[in-house]
Amino acid sequence: MPKDDPIHLAELTKDEFAAAMQAGRWLLLPFGAVEQHGPHLPLGTDLFYAEHLCAAVAERIHGLVAPPLPYGVCRTMRNFPGTISLAPATLGAVVREVVAEYIRHGGRKFALITGHAEPAQMEAMREAVLPLVNADAGLVVLTIGPYDFLDPIRREADLVSKDGHAGSIETSEMLVVAEEAVRMDRLPKVTRPRLSRFRVLANPETEYPAGVRGDTSKVSRELGERAIRHVVSEIATLLERIEREGTE
Repeated sequence: MPKDDPIHLAELTKDEFAAAMQAGRWLLLPFGAVEQHGPHLPLGTDLFYAEHLCAAVAERIHGLVAPPLPYGVCRTMRNFPGTISLAPATLGAVVREVVAEYIRHGGRKFALITGHAEPAQMEAMREAVLPLVNADAGLVVLTIGPYDFLDPIRREADLVSKDGHAGSIETSEMLVVAEEAVRMDRLPKVTRPRLSRFRVLANPETEYPAGVRGDTSKVSRELGERAIRHVVSEIATLLERIEREGTE
């Protein structure tokens, strides 16, 4: 039996979708990547995380979760096995066309939430939707990388300047999101490597051969629960404030 009020857009009928657009519900679009996350986390980590966040936020604000886009721009990790990277222009074209189609059907408020927050990914997403916003000032489109909200959690866990890709926070969050997919027996003991600030490296993976760019000493389900609870609250509060006041 379908839920009386599903949050996943793919579960709606055409009439239910039309009614949701007429009601002005937020559309939350999860973006991820097929990308290596060390020997202990699955290739779909970023997508699983984005889907989990979108569903939790949608439950709180009565939003709708659109079907996810699983591929992203993965320049930093592309030489590791399993990383499948799109060109920024390819991702941008898909983002723009998908959002434009939702606009055509009446969508007005969009939160594009990406579990893969590599700068090239974020920039491609922003550039993709800019022409749409320029053409219609009444649209609300947000591009959100959840990691921007995590500084308080990093401070509490003594992970400031220590956490990173496949490190303590991301691994802890995956213990909440998809515990069965985490290989804790393969968790490497690493600290955040010192990364070059200025040099352009041909093979950056040589600086982190385990595929991990963060301290892994603080992994726990409790840390993951705190991190996810905080991020969900921050995103939901942001969307509620925009809904109420029209501004961030």
